[in-house]
Amino acid sequence: MPPSKDAPPEPATTTKEAPAETGASPSAEADETPAGLLPAGVYEYTAPFTTVYGLPLTARPDNPGRPAEGDDPGEPAAPATVFAWDFGCPDDGRWRPTKKKPNQQPDNAPANSGGE
Repeated sequence: MPPSKDAPPEPATTTKEAPAETGASPSAEADETPAGLLPAGVYEYTAPFTTVYGLPLTARPDNPGRPAEGDDPGEPAAPATVFAWDFGCPDDGRWRPTKKKPNQQPDNAPANSGGE
């Protein structure tokens, strides 16, 4: 006898994992985050070296700066890159979620023209 319309689907069609949390509604955002990315949000760069991501975005580490000495002009302190990843943050171990305000735009963002 053929299966009825009310029969449960075949096991092969139900391979999508259910949310681990009970009582919580599944988030559409969690389903939309591609593999290899953390959820969209604001993250601080934590690696000890500068790198460029494909946005393009130059991510820089925290730089405590150094005082001027003799002929050396020194270097001003600069905070680590804090960036708002709209589509998901690379899950490469170089970023941590933060509540800090973003301090960098993509390298190709239009420059502020000043009061037009």
